[in-house]
Amino acid sequence: MINRFFLALCLALPAFATEPFATALSESQRARLAELAQPKSLSSAFTESRHTPLKRLPVVVSGTVRIDHQRGLSLEYNQRGAPVVILDEQGLLLRHANGREQSAPPDAETDLRLLHALFAFDLATLEKSYSLAATDGPDGGWTLVFTRLPESAASYRELVLTGTSDRLTGIILAKTPNLKTEIALEAPQRVPSFSAEDLARYFR
Repeated sequence: MINRFFLALCLALPAFATEPFATALSESQRARLAELAQPKSLSSAFTESRHTPLKRLPVVVSGTVRIDHQRGLSLEYNQRGAPVVILDEQGLLLRHANGREQSAPPDAETDLRLLHALFAFDLATLEKSYSLAATDGPDGGWTLVFTRLPESAASYRELVLTGTSDRLTGIILAKTPNLKTEIALEAPQRVPSFSAEDLARYFR
């Protein structure tokens, strides 16, 4: 009887271990994140605060993030002259208002793919470079803190996601305590798909 039980346990463990961050998340936390990670098309206004050791106050910019489950990620900044930032399977592209397009350095693409993984709740990608600590608040809020693994070459030391039961509300990307970017997200607008005009303007 004991041997049969031990064999059944051993057969069950690998399936559980394939879950990203299996030991760091409770069953309810995994269920919530699985729901948030469902493929979707959405847009959300955001405010981005960029902190650096050289400035007492952060640089604050704003814009709209668009995520299409097939086309990738698009960032439209409200600042005059700022290009639309597009990340997809082909790489990272900057599209200027005059129609000029330019590629971006590999390190910028790597950082933006990490941001896309956070927006998409891509835990399998994050697990390659980070450990996870998850907490739930009494008001239904939640926090995920990703800490860079010692062997990882990722540029960000710590990543933080905050949210409510049904949406993401904030992201922090920190290289050091004084060098970090904080992103506050408004409630997203979900759409079955973007219009042909929006796809042509904000994606490729």
